[in-house]
Amino acid sequence: MVKGVLPEPGPLRALALATLLSRVGNGLLMTVSVLYFTRIVGLSIAQVGLGLTIAGLFGLLSAVPLGHLADRRGPRGLFVVLSLTVCGLSLVYLFVHTFWQFLVVSIVLTMVDRGAGAVRAALIAAITHGAGRVAARAYLRAVTNIGIMAGAGIGAFALHFDTGTAYRLMFVLDAVLSSIAAFVVLAIPRVAPQPHDDGGPVWIALRDRGYLAVAALNAGMSIHFAVLDVAIPLWVVDHTDAPRWTIALLLIINTVVVSLFQVRSSRGIADPSTAARATRTAGLLLLASMVLLAGATWGNAAIAVGLLAVGALVQVIAELLQSSGSFLLSFDLAPSHAQGQYQGVWNTSMSISTMVAPTVLALLPLGLGVPGWIILGLWFAAVGILSVPVVRWAAARQAAGQAAGQAGDQAGGQAGDQLVGSR
Repeated sequence: MVKGVLPEPGPLRALALATLLSRVGNGLLMTVSVLYFTRIVGLSIAQVGLGLTIAGLFGLLSAVPLGHLADRRGPRGLFVVLSLTVCGLSLVYLFVHTFWQFLVVSIVLTMVDRGAGAVRAALIAAITHGAGRVAARAYLRAVTNIGIMAGAGIGAFALHFDTGTAYRLMFVLDAVLSSIAAFVVLAIPRVAPQPHDDGGPVWIALRDRGYLAVAALNAGMSIHFAVLDVAIPLWVVDHTDAPRWTIALLLIINTVVVSLFQVRSSRGIADPSTAARATRTAGLLLLASMVLLAGATWGNAAIAVGLLAVGALVQVIAELLQSSGSFLLSFDLAPSHAQGQYQGVWNTSMSISTMVAPTVLALLPLGLGVPGWIILGLWFAAVGILSVPVVRWAAARQAAGQAAGQAGDQAGGQAGDQLVGSR
């Protein structure tokens, strides 16, 4: 699926280009948005945080229904419409002057954006197959990191000038890049809608206990993604003798390793069993990483930097394995006719993880210190170990359901033949 720098010609290449363009725009806004709303609009940090938290809660409501709509109407066209809507809504931020305006725009934008994420995953499922699907997601994740880095670099110019005009220009540039990205997606052939069984339940993903259990475990493991952004900066500054530039060093280690090795780490993950074992290994590596990060509180600056760097390296190796396993499980444990709805459930679980993670990190490593790091590491290890039997159970449920469905289809076909024959 992926060779060298570019994927093979086809739908994935168009989606990769669209991803790169849109993620450059994301990097721009990640760099300047908080400063724009606080320094230019005049909102307080507390208001911005509260608004984004409330918007995140509302965002949990949109992924499953919009994913289901992608199944019924086809993901490509819906993704383009939602992407363009996000572009328009991001520009509305330029006309925000009060907290309530900010809150309303944030809620609507987050709901549309979360839904677009589920529809995008359904589109990936439609244009890829088998092990190539994991490689495609890995490639797109590497492209995402590259795009965000590039966007952050461009956004640094706005930070340098620190004017309203410079910040607003970043919002406009984001909208332009993301709009182009949306139209690039039209180069992908149209994906046919999936047929729906009118006699069956509509929200099958919400009734699939095996899939829900695997998604919940993945969400519990994914708390580690916030360690680098939330816990590390405060830990380095308040609890170690490491210089402040160590924070940037750890971020560089993570970003570079993901960009270079995410695709390679996906090799060998070909079915739910191998994905579960990769998740188990990731959990054990995260335990080791948390111990190393905790150990940085002892010793001089050189020892602290060394332990932090090694801990970050071990963590990113775990991240590569867990991400690749997650890619496969989210797709392979879902029926092909309802990928959008199932991806909506998976994305919602990830959104919950993102919302919960700062609180968990504040209570454990930042609140308890070294014991908190150890508890967090043991949590990751336990989730990883538990993933193997839970994934096995979920896969068995899926296979049994498919067998029952095929038996029902065959019985229905035979009954129809008998009816025709009796006539």
